[in-house]
Amino acid sequence: MHPAHSIIIFTVSSGLGFGLLAFLGLGQPAVTGTAAFWYFALAFALSVGGLLSSLFHLGNPQRFLKAFSQWRSSWLSREGCLAVAALTVLGLFA
Repeated sequence: MHPAHSIIIFTVSSGLGFGLLAFLGLGQPAVTGTAAFWYFALAFALSVGGLLSSLFHLGNPQRFLKAFSQWRSSWLSREGCLAVAALTVLGLFA
């Protein structure tokens, strides 16, 4: 098995980013002020970086709209849509 580099970056980066966002959403670590800003900035940078790297795996980055529009039939499309929704909700929380 030889996965593409973009898939490895996507898996590791988005996993770290969304994991950190989940812990921050639960209040662990209990940070406030400037420290909270940097924790959320790091989590969002990792999450968005991972999602952007998944676009490079499409072969043609202009296909990203089609990747999001197939949410009724594709689990990967649903995952992308829910990732964007989670980033939106946690962005409001931050």
